[in-house]
Amino acid sequence: MKPVVICRLPNHIGDCCMTLPALLLLEASGFEPYLVGKRFAENLMKGMGWKFASIEGRLFKDMSALSALAQQEKNPLGLLFPNSFKSALQFKLAGIRAAGLNTDGRSLILDKKIPEPPKMHEVERFFQVALGAIKAWGKEPAFTQCPKELGLRLMADHVADAKAVLEQHQVPEKFALLAPITKGIHNGQIKHWKDINEVCKPLRDMGIEPLVLPAPDEIDAAKAACPDATHLPPTKLGAYAALCQQAQIVIANDSGISHIAASVGAKQLTLIGVTRTDRTGPWNPKALTRGEEGRWPTVDEVLKAIDEIVNK
Repeated sequence: MKPVVICRLPNHIGDCCMTLPALLLLEASGFEPYLVGKRFAENLMKGMGWKFASIEGRLFKDMSALSALAQQEKNPLGLLFPNSFKSALQFKLAGIRAAGLNTDGRSLILDKKIPEPPKMHEVERFFQVALGAIKAWGKEPAFTQCPKELGLRLMADHVADAKAVLEQHQVPEKFALLAPITKGIHNGQIKHWKDINEVCKPLRDMGIEPLVLPAPDEIDAAKAACPDATHLPPTKLGAYAALCQQAQIVIANDSGISHIAASVGAKQLTLIGVTRTDRTGPWNPKALTRGEEGRWPTVDEVLKAIDEIVNK
């Protein structure tokens, strides 16, 4: 029987996607990942075939759920992708022997302490967490080089849900997915490209319908940022990933949507202005990025990149 590893996922969509190579390494090395994270990740990860338990971000309630999980799985191992003291404390109090990076003062409560790696892409960083844990558990990793693709597996239900969205709203055969906004501030600056509406007419001139399927709490902001696109109701993340796979192009900021697109190897353009591609850029050989930390791309740069992707 494979050893069960309770894997604490990060709290954000993009980070969850970026753990996939690490989780696939665990699976290939003879372990059974059991995912624990925010509820949104369950539908997205469903095609991977791993068990999933949701948590709510409440210390004692989550600890109680983890304790029940530890008893159910009979003394499992634990792997922490977040760097926080809180995540390590929850696993410790729940009786789960956790491995994780030796950060945030967690030294005394981690069972296996993994040295913090040098600065690298977050995909590689998460991969190093899994690689270090496997070695600390006395096992041989199945491979030691981080894969070049994230490797999300979709279910037939995801594809069917995506098809239903397209049929219900009579979406043309060729469409683009646009993610106009990104919540939050990075170093005091907004994280989305303000000129996203400028791509709608050029896309339609190419015979490609621009679509926006916002998160439930971003509907009004998305319409304000990109009023000329066709706006559809929000959908589940698994269906959204399937839509990314079918789109002529996905245009997003450095955000969760960019990483969902990367997870299925979509044709994508990621727009950068305040973040660094070497740390959080899309982990996808098909992806193009435009802009850089401290400089958003021009409309002309974006339109040329769209043409390059669509006509490749």
